[in-house]
Amino acid sequence: MDPLQWTPHMSDCLEALERDKLWPSDELLAAFVRYQLVADEAQKLLVRDVMGESSSAPTYVFRKSLLAKLQAVRDGLPANMPITPVLQAHSLATEIQINSVGLFMQNIPVCQRIESMYSCLQAIRSWYDVFFGIPPEDVPGAPFAIYIQLSQVQIALYRLTTSEDPAWDKEFVRNTADLLVLLDQVVEFFTRLDSVYKMKTSEGEETVFAMGAKIMTNIRISWEPTLSRHLRNASSIPTNQGTGPPMPTPPPPSTAQASMDMVNINMIDFGDVTWMGDVFGPWEF
Repeated sequence: MDPLQWTPHMSDCLEALERDKLWPSDELLAAFVRYQLVADEAQKLLVRDVMGESSSAPTYVFRKSLLAKLQAVRDGLPANMPITPVLQAHSLATEIQINSVGLFMQNIPVCQRIESMYSCLQAIRSWYDVFFGIPPEDVPGAPFAIYIQLSQVQIALYRLTTSEDPAWDKEFVRNTADLLVLLDQVVEFFTRLDSVYKMKTSEGEETVFAMGAKIMTNIRISWEPTLSRHLRNASSIPTNQGTGPPMPTPPPPSTAQASMDMVNINMIDFGDVTWMGDVFGPWEF
């Protein structure tokens, strides 16, 4: 799905929102828009990676300039504006997208590549902390974008976890953000939400968050064999990540299997609302 094209008139409207402040929420709306403008730039580069589009410059060279734009938005937020969890999540999701640009598709110099991978992993950990910190009673009112971000974050972490890069520290990945543990926590989170807000899309159907919990369980079951090959005994690691002793990294899967996993992942557009509708729609179990 192509985003709405940004126009000079939209820039004028955004500046008017920030200048006039007719409503208390105007500053918050403007912050969301400015984060999204940076995210859109990163998304275009990610699409270039997936589509294999050629260019005079590889996409990863734009990472620093995009991070600078993101930091400028953060630094420009009004000091008295409340920073909501949803806004924090949007900022971190943008950071994850930026650090993912070119990361899994190109031969990036090793120092830049590992720096991007670590930055991406830390932003992922922070995003999950913000997501799980949202009070259950507030989640039903959150924008649908938070669930799109959840899928984008999960797939970025999947790629980091299954990376074959010999310079990449898998123990650090496991101790920072164990994807199998986090999927369990998402299932538990959706189950708690279902007890607070039993929303149905139509009469007689299962509630939305109960269905979401089932879908996350299904994803975990599907991903566990591959993830466990990369992180031995990952499914048995407790949820207090970072406190346990390091475990040896398992031998990598076959090249054919690794290639198949990456192709399957790259075929999915996790920024596509239509796909998200299918995921949180009437799956059969």
